[in-house]
Amino acid sequence: MKKTIHVPVLIIFLLLCFRFSSQAQIPLNDTIECMHAIGLATSGGAPLDGAVVTIFQGNEVIEWSEITSNPKHDHHFSYNLFGNSYYTIQVSKPGYVTRSIGINTKVPDDFVINDDNPKTKFAFEVEVFKMKPGADDEFLDFPIALVKLNETKRVFEFDTEYTKKLKLKTGQ
Repeated sequence: MKKTIHVPVLIIFLLLCFRFSSQAQIPLNDTIECMHAIGLATSGGAPLDGAVVTIFQGNEVIEWSEITSNPKHDHHFSYNLFGNSYYTIQVSKPGYVTRSIGINTKVPDDFVINDDNPKTKFAFEVEVFKMKPGADDEFLDFPIALVKLNETKRVFEFDTEYTKKLKLKTGQ
């Protein structure tokens, strides 16, 4: 007795094999949102109206918005960030020094988001100040802070060594 394979069954089998093989080539941690970044732009300790917040993934702008006293977002901005990328969140306003925060979402291959390890909520504040005529500080172009995964604690936090080095160079 000769066995035959039905064409539809063969097509479904091949499609499933292709789907699983293509998924295996993309690391899971590149496709998961591992951080919810929540920021507040301030100046002189108060929320800054009219600031433009731009987020870059690598060198590419992926989103921007103007922060106002609109009740829909009360001066806060937030973004969901994927694993294994480098993001820069930049806050600018005419007449003010542009400030940025670098966020490295590199996570280990076994990093999984689930009930035991939920997506990290990372809240921060970006303080901007008015530009002073004639001031030229080369360190103002650097991010004011870097954020990365603390692999021991499995949470994202500020890179304190970077902050110490930057403060030494700027005399703060």
